[in-house]
Amino acid sequence: MTLASEIRQVIVNSIEKLPNVSSDQIHTFGIKANDWTDDKPVFLITEISNNESGYGDNEATYLQQQAQIQIYYPKDYVGDMDDLENQLKQVMRSDRYYCFSDNGHILTPDDGQLMATLKFNHKK
Repeated sequence: MTLASEIRQVIVNSIEKLPNVSSDQIHTFGIKANDWTDDKPVFLITEISNNESGYGDNEATYLQQQAQIQIYYPKDYVGDMDDLENQLKQVMRSDRYYCFSDNGHILTPDDGQLMATLKFNHKK
């Protein structure tokens, strides 16, 4: 199983803690054109790095993994974005994925949709 797939499973297992999020809208590596919605956020999980770390006897003792979750909000989204993102961080933290970067919200250049990118560390 890939890191992105593992993270998707963590999120899907706690989907009830994420307001107005559907497990059908949690994607890894890419989003198909017909998977966008007008009423729910869409998540995209991608991998950043998978580095060997913590050496002993000239062997790596663990992997330092990093992944990011991009959240695309519908144009007329009325939910509390900060609350959703904080809930996501709590879900991830409960499974030992720790947020190291939260760049806030930006407008996507192609359609002006609000997006947030959260980056997470994980030791495996």
